[in-house]
Amino acid sequence: MSRSTLSLMRYLPLFALISLSACSSAPWLTGQTDSHCVREQMLTGTQGNPLPFSHAMQVCAVAAQKSNDGHPRPLDLRDDATLQAMAENPDYNTASASFVHREAKRRFQAVFEE
Repeated sequence: MSRSTLSLMRYLPLFALISLSACSSAPWLTGQTDSHCVREQMLTGTQGNPLPFSHAMQVCAVAAQKSNDGHPRPLDLRDDATLQAMAENPDYNTASASFVHREAKRRFQAVFEE
């Protein structure tokens, strides 16, 4: 290998670390469930500061809307009973964030038809 290639390879771990740190601040990643997004926001937030439930719901709702071609959609928290109960309780869901109700039988479609 040439000297310049070896010199560049020395910085490869640094580039990988920077790339991974940028991903960790993303509130909602492809393949991540809505409940995972809310939990993550409640634990770490987007800037490393934990968010209350209602704010976490709003951050994840905005991220879900961006991933849904700009169409709003309710968050599906049915895979986490605690978060589902918090979403149904107006004392926790103070912003009245939209969510899929517990008794919904089918999976919510991500893209709305206009």
